[in-house]
Amino acid sequence: MFWLLRPRVLALRNGIRHADAHSRWVYASFSLAGLLFWVGLFGFLWYMVRGFYAVEVFGPLLTRKLLEVLLVSLFAMLVFSNVITALSTFFLSGDLELLLSLPVTRARFHYARLADSLLQSSTMMALFGLPAFLAYGLVYGAGPVYFALLSVVIPAFVLIPGSLGALVAAVLVNVFPARRTREVMAMAGLLLVVALFLLLRLLRPERFLDAQSFDSLAAYVAEVQAPIPRLFPPRWTSDVLIASLQGKPLPWESLGLLLLGAVAVAGVTRWLVTRLYTGGWARAQEAQVTRRAGSSGLGLLVSLAARLPRSLSPIVVKDIRTFFRDPAQWSQLFLLASLVGIYLFSVQSIPMGQFHGVWASTIRRSLAFLNLGMAAFVMAGVAIRFQFSAVSTEGRAFWVARASPLEPRVFLWAKSLPGLLPMLVVGEALTVASSLILEAGPFLTAVSAGTAFCLAFGMSGIGIALGAVYPNFKADNAARVATGPSGVLFMVLALALAMGVLLLEAGPVWLWLRAEAQGRALVGWEVAGLVSGLLLVVLLCAWAAVDPIRRAAPKLWQRGV
Repeated sequence: MFWLLRPRVLALRNGIRHADAHSRWVYASFSLAGLLFWVGLFGFLWYMVRGFYAVEVFGPLLTRKLLEVLLVSLFAMLVFSNVITALSTFFLSGDLELLLSLPVTRARFHYARLADSLLQSSTMMALFGLPAFLAYGLVYGAGPVYFALLSVVIPAFVLIPGSLGALVAAVLVNVFPARRTREVMAMAGLLLVVALFLLLRLLRPERFLDAQSFDSLAAYVAEVQAPIPRLFPPRWTSDVLIASLQGKPLPWESLGLLLLGAVAVAGVTRWLVTRLYTGGWARAQEAQVTRRAGSSGLGLLVSLAARLPRSLSPIVVKDIRTFFRDPAQWSQLFLLASLVGIYLFSVQSIPMGQFHGVWASTIRRSLAFLNLGMAAFVMAGVAIRFQFSAVSTEGRAFWVARASPLEPRVFLWAKSLPGLLPMLVVGEALTVASSLILEAGPFLTAVSAGTAFCLAFGMSGIGIALGAVYPNFKADNAARVATGPSGVLFMVLALALAMGVLLLEAGPVWLWLRAEAQGRALVGWEVAGLVSGLLLVVLLCAWAAVDPIRRAAPKLWQRGV
């Protein structure tokens, strides 16, 4: 196993050792950014756990329920993540032909691939689980026993979904082609995330902080104390951690079930996977069937794209057809639709009835304006998926575009057009619908719609430019393109653009709100300030849409074929 895993370690070490000064500065910068994100998430979770724990009488029950919800969510996401990762590491990895020809037993090969899958798919546990566990330890004032248990409980908890993911992947590959299975599971994973978000919003966890929202005290206690199934790994983990946090004797039954269960699941899945592996790997070598996507909606988009200038239309039409032929891409439209629904449901849940008096209308309009910041964050997430990854989706076929008599700036503008449509739809839907829900009035609704329109073009320009400067033509899907340091850099620049737009609009909006609160019309200098502020927003977004592409186009063509 050591020799099978050693190439991964050497590749990582050599990538860092032989990096130039610029690359090392980039690695250090984004490592610091990741650390700051981790610390910020830890602070947020510590604040949340402390708020639950401070509830009189029911504090321990609430914190236990929160820990159970966290563990169940992590377990479900780890299972799906490990299925998708196991399909790549066990059946689709490029080094399998070499590894399977070596004199290595299938058991050692299985455990080496399993360790590789666990390292790749368990990042969310390190990012989201560890801050929560540390926050619980600080809030409860836990001793060294709790932190020592974490080093045992977390690996056992992660091993169970990792082993189950490898088993499910082996079964699926023996039934369906491996590449088709990975696409289906990727879509199922997206639907799972959507379902978890919807379930979380429908459960309304904030109501647990208010016992008066229940019909009776007995109903409240029954809701909080409702346990998860006994024979379920998250239940074992929560029993052990809560007992150590509260200074109670360890539940040896739960600890034994967790540790021995992890070993048993790993052993049983190894026995089953090794017997299913040969047939599954042979089926994974089958060629992928070419799909044809045809619908009235696709035909309308293609016909509209065909009306573009001849230098743009072939690339736009090709990108549209490619998008709808790949389930791993078009399935993300469901995620966007659910994201809009969850966002608007959260806006609808804001207790606007708590604001009374003469300033109620002003507060409502101020919240509608601040809502632009959240909408811009969502638009940046859409842009990193569609615009930032647009150039990288060319893959190894980039040489076709590079060898063609095509100007690089024209190529980048053509790549930006298909991704503008989802950005505009999501941005306008979020801003206009939330403004109507908050009763912001015609002026702020128009400002919100115009701001979303301008930000779509500005973020598109930044995303296309950074994607051209830092392309990843080796990524097997578009979602991987956004996971690197350059993706984080794009999010920082996109949110900086949104912050600059909000700062420029703050003055004009404040002038309008003050005049409305005083029941008068804007005077001359106020009209001039309002118009000049909004004009600066348009100019800033126009510059962000054009200038980055102008600067990035020559660098993309310098890469050669």
